[in-house]
Amino acid sequence: MNTSPRFTRRSLTVLAALVLLASHSPGVPAQTKPTAAPPTSPRIGLALSGGGARGLAHVGVLKVLDEMRVPIHCVTGTSMGAIVGATFAAGTTPEEMEKVVLAADWDSIFRDRPEREEIAVRRKIDDYKTLLAPEFGVKDGGLALPKGAIAGVSIESFFRELAAPAIGVTDFDKLPIPFRAMATDIETGESVVLDRGSVAQAMRASMSVPGAIAPVEMDGRLLVDGGIANNLPINEARRLCADVVIAVNISTPPLKRQDITSALSVVGQLINFLGKQTVDDQLKSLGNRDVLIAPDLGDISAATFERAADAIRIGERATRAMADSLKRYSLPPEQFAALRATQIAERKVLGTVDEIRVEGLERINPEVLLALVKSKPGEPLSEEKVGADLRRIYGRGGLESITYHLSGDTAPRAMVIEPREKSWGPDYLRFGIGLVSDFSGDNAFNLLVQYRRTWLNRLGGEWLTEAQVGQNTHLFSEFYQPLSEAGRWFVAPYFHVGQQTRGVFVGDDRVADYRVRLGQVGVDGGAVLGTWGQVRLGPVWSHVDATVDTGSPVLPAVKETTAGVRAVLFVDQTDSAFFPRSGFRAGGTAYAARTSFGSALSYERLEGAIQGAHSWGPHTLNYFIGGGTDLGSDMPAYESFTLGGPLRLSAYRFNQFAGREYAFGRLMYYNRVFPLPDLLGRGVYVGGSAEVGRMKDRYDGLPSPGTLWSGSLFLGADTFAGPAYLGVGFGESGTWSMYMLLGAP
Repeated sequence: MNTSPRFTRRSLTVLAALVLLASHSPGVPAQTKPTAAPPTSPRIGLALSGGGARGLAHVGVLKVLDEMRVPIHCVTGTSMGAIVGATFAAGTTPEEMEKVVLAADWDSIFRDRPEREEIAVRRKIDDYKTLLAPEFGVKDGGLALPKGAIAGVSIESFFRELAAPAIGVTDFDKLPIPFRAMATDIETGESVVLDRGSVAQAMRASMSVPGAIAPVEMDGRLLVDGGIANNLPINEARRLCADVVIAVNISTPPLKRQDITSALSVVGQLINFLGKQTVDDQLKSLGNRDVLIAPDLGDISAATFERAADAIRIGERATRAMADSLKRYSLPPEQFAALRATQIAERKVLGTVDEIRVEGLERINPEVLLALVKSKPGEPLSEEKVGADLRRIYGRGGLESITYHLSGDTAPRAMVIEPREKSWGPDYLRFGIGLVSDFSGDNAFNLLVQYRRTWLNRLGGEWLTEAQVGQNTHLFSEFYQPLSEAGRWFVAPYFHVGQQTRGVFVGDDRVADYRVRLGQVGVDGGAVLGTWGQVRLGPVWSHVDATVDTGSPVLPAVKETTAGVRAVLFVDQTDSAFFPRSGFRAGGTAYAARTSFGSALSYERLEGAIQGAHSWGPHTLNYFIGGGTDLGSDMPAYESFTLGGPLRLSAYRFNQFAGREYAFGRLMYYNRVFPLPDLLGRGVYVGGSAEVGRMKDRYDGLPSPGTLWSGSLFLGADTFAGPAYLGVGFGESGTWSMYMLLGAP
């Protein structure tokens, strides 16, 4: 890694945090005209600019250069240009690159989270609390935030796949085609030339947009998007090898006045103008022998990766338009084929290693992370398996980034995993909200605050505290202690105090509010079922104070202590907590209160459910089956099961039906009509549900309503604040309701 002259700091002030992928390209000068062919074949360097999704046009450029038999002897690139350039330099053909690009799940790549089935169970449980982003770190007596909205772990994993033929290469001169990537030192403003290290990490550093994607630390420098300081590295192509430069500039036209409608668009326009100076200086260096290709990408933006095919096609067209300038550099077929045979590399076999180790940690015990690695010394490694290991480690939580490298080609050989702990940790503060309304007087709003202290000891002990205020209030605190570095077994003492209000109904009329105050302590012992789930078992003691708050005293006032044993099962392999498209989850709770434990009465309470999703195209069917019973043990009223409310007999009031035994089923259909930006959520959906339920042994003494049918139509969204629904429910005999839900009610 080396540096070029210092870039002006004015572009790295307030605007740096708002740099957009689209903002790296200026205007385009006149096209160069062909001249007579040189007497000898020159060495040709390829310089590729940044531009986000617009940079996928580079793939089309490379396809046509191959078709025209134009040799490339070295490559330099910035941001998306570095990604495409590094992939090409590593030995991947443009056709192979195109297949990967078109098949990529870009939403997943930029979501910065492993597939949900790969993350730790405790993180999955948090999903259902609909905690808001961002995650605040509690550090040095104040609050800290991540350096970027996206850590870039999924991005770097994708880059390792692209650059797979270069695995083990640390000197970029030793790639099939010599390569350089451009980055910017965010501390000094210097342009940094990346010429060694991990190819995937260099790609990642070159496109780390300040404020959006977290910086990369390399050789003691904090690196961000190279487009800030040098978005079209023509100069580096000449230094590297080039007698002739083919420059590909992915330009973003300045916004028109009518398009400058917000503060962000104003800032984006200013950044475009600030960046124009550096690129103009590079373009001025082009001579008559050089070739400039400037694809006209129209309305393709830096973020429209779904238009990858269009960008590639436009890149092809722009390159063919420059045929007269390029054909003078074409090689005879045999000579070109011989050259490309030396430049195209097969995916490397990682082979075996003698050791796997974790380096670079301060707080986190490396042995705990090693226990998550399924690759073994002496067994053949694969990029797929190693990638799964890294995602599993990252999914445990507490890490800002993770990468790896192989040390040497001869024994003793090691795979070195290099995680980076969250710089804003190890204690974290998060918030969550819940809002639900039926537009008929039943409304609830809750605010949740969660404080988590992590790595309190070498085995990964955590102290979790949650406080919720609103319609339902509670304070919960648990100390979670793994019993080994593998973390399979754990103990978890906890306490819980809170209160909730339940409506009491006679028919469709709410006649009273039943307020239940609870104080509880317990100790769970349990086992972690990999990333699938967990099971808990332990004693629990509770003090209950249940009274009629308003209305008729339909239910008795109770003040008593219960004690018994509780078992909890949680299994979750869905791809999303809300609006899943695949996978299943199941759970259940069993509780047995016994007078022999000091309980005022003996009874049982058993409840369980299973849910799954299946999709085809944009369509999804989601099923849910659940039920509960007291096994005929005369369970007290404050423990009653309830039905009624959004997607739980949608036509009826919240918790309208209460009793000692119930069954419920739901079939839900939804279709994602359009995605949401990553910072806002995953998508907007339209859908409907068919629901059926049955409640027995009601506490109000009224007869069971029998089997109840309901359905709903809704507009939904998977948002940063959790699920959002606006819908209408309808049932038998003209029963209907409207409902709104946001987050966890």
